[in-house]
Amino acid sequence: MNGFKHFLQIIWMLAWIEWAPGAVVAPPWADPKLNPCANEPRGWQLLYWPPDGKCYKIFQLGHPCPDDMELSPAATTAGAIQKLSAECKCPPKTAQSARDGRCYELFTSGPCEKGHYFGPDEYSTNSTVRRQWGICKQSKKCGKTNEVFWPKDGKCYDKLTRGPCPRGQLLTVGSNDKLAVCKCNDKYELGDYNYGGGKGCFQHFTKGPCTERGHLFLPDKTCGCSEQLPHYHNTTKMCFEIGSIGPCDIGEHFQLDATGNRGLCVCKKNNIRYKGDSKCYRPYTQGPCEAGDILVNATSCISNPCNKSHLFFPESQRCYRIGTRGPCGADRVVTFDFETRPSVDGISYNGVCGCERDTGCFVKSENECGDREPDRVLFRKKCYKLYTQGPCSRGAWILPKRAKKVDEIWTEKKSRDGYCDCMPGYTKIIRTKNERLIAECLSPTVRLAEYLTRNFVN
Repeated sequence: MNGFKHFLQIIWMLAWIEWAPGAVVAPPWADPKLNPCANEPRGWQLLYWPPDGKCYKIFQLGHPCPDDMELSPAATTAGAIQKLSAECKCPPKTAQSARDGRCYELFTSGPCEKGHYFGPDEYSTNSTVRRQWGICKQSKKCGKTNEVFWPKDGKCYDKLTRGPCPRGQLLTVGSNDKLAVCKCNDKYELGDYNYGGGKGCFQHFTKGPCTERGHLFLPDKTCGCSEQLPHYHNTTKMCFEIGSIGPCDIGEHFQLDATGNRGLCVCKKNNIRYKGDSKCYRPYTQGPCEAGDILVNATSCISNPCNKSHLFFPESQRCYRIGTRGPCGADRVVTFDFETRPSVDGISYNGVCGCERDTGCFVKSENECGDREPDRVLFRKKCYKLYTQGPCSRGAWILPKRAKKVDEIWTEKKSRDGYCDCMPGYTKIIRTKNERLIAECLSPTVRLAEYLTRNFVN
């Protein structure tokens, strides 16, 4: 595991290298002018730590950082001058909690209460805040009793199916926090799905560990096929997974018929069967049509009505430029239909409304900051998500105004107002700018640089 982590760190370091024709530029910390440790043996693996003037191994977990953080380089460019600093950051796949400042593994229970998981705070992670923050999020309640919530993609999956798990593991829940996990063992409920004593756990009636085409993994832990199974395909005399492409053509998948007793090839969701060749295609792609035309229904192709950089909206029969408001609502713009896979379905000219990249669909008008959104507050007559940077300056985030001697953030009789304050680890200072007093939030590295300038630079 440590070797794999070291490999990932090396890959991360290589991302700093700029490739040019016939030359390779070393990463910033290999420059002795920026990093005094670069002159040491194997100095490209060392980083200078100003508080004690010593050299430490890059990406080292613990000292001089807290035991749950690692030493990381932070390179910045001010005009033509490149600067390098060292900072303590959470390791990959973890994030820092504002509750106690510690790092926790993402998508686990972390520091959260029951029914919640620790996930990335997308709104506070942006170009001005390099640090990865995490917050406690409420687990989604799934519609079916046998479903479990997988926080990494926000979807529900049937328990004891592969779902989002790697090959050889099935989806179940942890014994302590009841969060979804991918596991395989020969105990309890997973024992019925374990194949060959340690070769992996596989869902019944799937391809699973079977190598012969047309065979499925059966409940008796063998690979086989029977014409009594609904997975049986009459033409090929083989068995295939329900929902897979099976023996079907592109644009189709193998599904049960209306009786549920026999599998057959049907068009995939959102595809239509074109009567001209009886094959399935995604509408608003070229499909079976001539170059410059798009398929609009089971019988018709039309000339693509949209100019370059525009997409078609079937409801209004009009084209709108990508990235504009078009027919979309507040905080949404015209974007591609990302459910269409160009390599399989072809290029889609169907337009949909998606979130603006700058706002992430989280800024709302005052009258939309209602009781159904308890994690949002009003700031300057707009609604923002709590604990995000929002309209605040660099190093600050939105906090709720609390009433004195009241534990709750608000009640029905209290206002839903928020204010900007410095994030944990940042220090508030008051400066005079243009004869006005302004508040700024300084990061630890900036405060350290100011300290060194005041005390050691003549």
